[in-house]
Amino acid sequence: MKLYTLLNDGKDIDTGRYRYFPFSDAVIRNYKEVFKITSNLNKGKVVKDCEKFIYAKFCINDEDTNKKAMESAYEASKKFRYMSVAARLQILLDIRENLLKHKQSLINLLMVEGHPRKLAEWEFSGMLKGVDPETLKFYKDSLWTEVGKSNKERMYLVRKPDGVVCLVPPRNAPCSNSFTAVLVFLAGNTLIIKPPLRKPIATIYLWRTIVYPALIKNNTPKGVLNIVIGNSKKIFDEWMNSPLVNDIIFFGESEHGIDIGKSIYLGGKKPILELSGNDMMFVWRDGDIEQAVNSLKDVFLASTQICMVPKKAFVHEDIYEKFMNLFSEKMNKIKVGLPSSPDTTLMPVARIDKFFEFLNDALEKGAKLIRGGRRINFNGELDENGQFVQPSILEISDMNKVRDMRVIMEENFFPLVPIVKVGSLSKKNKDPEIFQKMVEIANLNAYGLRTSIWIKSDLYTRKFVKYFHNSGLIRINSRHVDFSLYLATHGGTGRTGGPFGEMNYMWQKTSHLQGVSRFD
Repeated sequence: MKLYTLLNDGKDIDTGRYRYFPFSDAVIRNYKEVFKITSNLNKGKVVKDCEKFIYAKFCINDEDTNKKAMESAYEASKKFRYMSVAARLQILLDIRENLLKHKQSLINLLMVEGHPRKLAEWEFSGMLKGVDPETLKFYKDSLWTEVGKSNKERMYLVRKPDGVVCLVPPRNAPCSNSFTAVLVFLAGNTLIIKPPLRKPIATIYLWRTIVYPALIKNNTPKGVLNIVIGNSKKIFDEWMNSPLVNDIIFFGESEHGIDIGKSIYLGGKKPILELSGNDMMFVWRDGDIEQAVNSLKDVFLASTQICMVPKKAFVHEDIYEKFMNLFSEKMNKIKVGLPSSPDTTLMPVARIDKFFEFLNDALEKGAKLIRGGRRINFNGELDENGQFVQPSILEISDMNKVRDMRVIMEENFFPLVPIVKVGSLSKKNKDPEIFQKMVEIANLNAYGLRTSIWIKSDLYTRKFVKYFHNSGLIRINSRHVDFSLYLATHGGTGRTGGPFGEMNYMWQKTSHLQGVSRFD
C-alpha cells in the first residue's frame, strides 16, 4: 500500500499516525462496506485483503507538527525573500516542466479521488495555463516597475513578500485549486499547505513530487514548503495565534468563509478568500448559439459542484426556443458512471437535499422542469437512494420572478440549471429593455466569480463590458470555464471573495506595495 508522508523543513515526516484513502470507484459501488473497512483501518485494526478497496494511507500530524512547520517556514522566509525575482521565476518555470512530466500520474490520482477524466483533464489545463511562461514573465515584471522620472528623481513601485503564507484548499477540488498558491513563491513567500483529510492524495503528490523538487533544484531554503494534515480547527487556531504567520488563504463555502475571513482579519493577518460562485451566462440575439450551448454544457462537470461553471443562463427571447432545443438535445451526451470510465461527466452529489429544495422552490414560483429532477445510481437507473442526480433543466419565461427564486439568486451546487428567457414588452425596439434586464440581474448577483457573454454586436459588447461590474472575470465569446494568458484563473467580488474580492493575482495578494524614490 502506498504511503504519503508530510513535509517539514525539507524532510519527509512519517508520524506513524495514519488515515486510509479508498478508491472512489469502490466507494460508489459499495459505500457501506468501504466505509466499514476504512473506519477499522483508521482505528488501527487489521483488515485482510483491504488493498482492493484502499488505494493508500497518509500521515496525519503529531501534536507539534504544525508548530514545527510554522517555525520552519518562518526561518526559511528570512532568506527566501531575498532571492532575486529572476531566480524565483525560474522556480515556477521548473514547476511547470515537472507538471508536464507528471501529467498522467496526476490525472490518474484525481480519478482515484473521484474526479471523472474529463474533469481531471480540464483541471490540469487550468493549472498549466496558470504557469504559462508568458504569464509568469508578466507577473515577474509587475513585481518591480519603474513608473517615471522627474529631473534627477526616479520612482519605482515594488511589491515585497508578506512572509509566511498558510493555505486551506477546498474539499471538492483541493489539488487544482491549491496550485494557484505556487505564485506565492514568485512574490518571495514561504508556504504551509493543509490538504483536506477527505481528499489529500493528489494534493500531497502535487506539492511533494512536482513542486518541491523544483524548489530543491533552485537551492531554496529547506522550509520554503511545508505540508501538514490534521484537525482543521487545531491547525487554524495555531496559525491564528502565531506571530510567525502573515497570510491565510482560505477556499470554501461563502456561508462560513466570510466569518473565517473576519476572524483572520481580527487576528492581525491578511485574509485571502476564494469562496463560492454563482456564475451567469448571457446570450444575445446574435450570439453563436451552438458555441454558447457547448459552453453551458460545462455546467454539468462534476455535477455542477465546481465554483466557476456557468450555473444559469439568460437568453434573448429571439433565440430562446432554438437555444433550449439544442441544449436539451446535447444533454443526451451527459453520462453518469464511475470516475474511471472515460465517458463519465457526473459525480455523486453531496447536497441532494438542497437540490430538491431549490427545484421545488423554483417550480412553486413559475419555473417549468424540462428534463431531469430524479435521483439515480451510477448505472443511470432511477434509485431513491442513488448518490447521483439526473442533469436537470428549468425553463423560466417570466423574468420578473427570478429575483425570488433560490436557484437564481443563490449558488446551485448540484446539476440543476435554470435557463431564463429575457424578453421585452416592446415589439419594435426591444434590445434596450432586454439589455437593461440582463445588466440588472448580473449586478444583483451576490457572488462575483465569472460572467460570460455570447454576442456579435460591437455596440452591445461595449455596453456589456461597461455596465457589468461585479465579477472577477468577463469572458466574451469563449468557453466560460476556459483560462487565458495574463489573467488570473481565480478571484471575484462579493460573496466569492469577500470585501477585498477581485480577480485574484496570488503573487499580488500575498505581497505589499512599496514606493521607492531614487535621486541620481
